[in-house]
Amino acid sequence: MRRKGIIVISLCALLGLLSACGDGISVKIDVDTKNNSTETQASDDNEQTTEATQDEAADEGSTDSEPQVSENESVDFHSITEEQCRVEIESLRGTEPVNTDKGEILTEMARCATFAMILDEKGSIFTAMDSSKRYALRCQIYKALMWGENVFTGTAPIEEGGADFETDQAIAVSEAVAVFNDIYGEEDFTAGEYEERIKDGYVLLSFGDGDPGEYIEHMQFFEDNNYYLLTGPAFYGDNGGRTEYRGYADILFAKNPDSRYGVTMIYGRYRNEEVNVSSVDTSSELPDANGKSYSGWNLVDGKLETAWVEGVDGLGIGETITLHLDKEQKVYGIMLFNGYLADYDLFEKNGKVTEVSVDFGNGNVIDGKTGGFGYEDISPSDLASCSLNKIELDSPIMTDTITITITDAEAGYKYDDICISEIKVY
Repeated sequence: MRRKGIIVISLCALLGLLSACGDGISVKIDVDTKNNSTETQASDDNEQTTEATQDEAADEGSTDSEPQVSENESVDFHSITEEQCRVEIESLRGTEPVNTDKGEILTEMARCATFAMILDEKGSIFTAMDSSKRYALRCQIYKALMWGENVFTGTAPIEEGGADFETDQAIAVSEAVAVFNDIYGEEDFTAGEYEERIKDGYVLLSFGDGDPGEYIEHMQFFEDNNYYLLTGPAFYGDNGGRTEYRGYADILFAKNPDSRYGVTMIYGRYRNEEVNVSSVDTSSELPDANGKSYSGWNLVDGKLETAWVEGVDGLGIGETITLHLDKEQKVYGIMLFNGYLADYDLFEKNGKVTEVSVDFGNGNVIDGKTGGFGYEDISPSDLASCSLNKIELDSPIMTDTITITITDAEAGYKYDDICISEIKVY
């Protein structure tokens, strides 16, 4: 079954790429089909030798059954420790995803946290964050109150700034504090903390559009007697087209009957877990030359300076890459880093994929367009960031094999060799 999925052609991605594991590459290749040339068309001509919107609540495995009971004792979330949060998250992740009528409010709270860009791999309790991070979170909550239609709209009265405040809009400090406390438990807000944004008992609000932010895709929810967990792959994005992978977000919420929302957001982190590829099969590859390899393993070696280059005459239409995962596991999609990313000159000289078909198994085939761009003196990491393409499933599936087929491509200004530097599975 062929179906149209969610395809995002992103410009710009993160530096940390998949560290390859396992060994063994099965490559089918006809060396003579590339015009019998031993010249390294995909190389740098000896000029250098650089090395190397959200889904609905639950996805596959969702259930409407009663929530699992946590193995942890009930705790007062006001005094919960980071270690207790991590233990609770792992306990919830071991259960099945659920549908919940709290999905909308959990999603909006999580959006405020991720768009504030305050999460990291270390993780933190929101009320224990430093002032700058708490202020960043407050700003996103202010924006949710001010703009758009969401569950926060109308929660607290927003007033026009006008001549009285010389700002766009304003909210009474008392109202703002009540919202902060309900959403993430802050109780120690003081008017003097950010005096430049406080006047006559009001928080002054004036924001521009287009701020960068982070966001979670394919959200899933887990629940026990005391908590909710929201989790999913997370990305950074901005108006310039940059997209970077952040890992899997985990945001923990306590059930709180004293909150107007029934829940309070207490802890967040990014979980840097990788989907490991154990081997790569390609239908062809350019022969090694000048000490450089163009094998399929370059796709998952974690090095931006290396690339797989197809080895047939022409643009490589119909050539395939098959990724064998180290086990059957949940997969949301792939990130394809297009072109030869070692430097801008190589990127422009050589060809790039413009369309692919990705077979995730069990009839789940996604067709997607791919692109990329660069400019003079751009670094390999920034060039990779400008050439990241996501090809995603609507909902995650369990699989152990992914096959990518080139369905269209474009030549570089000098060569028609089609190059891909990295592929990351998430």
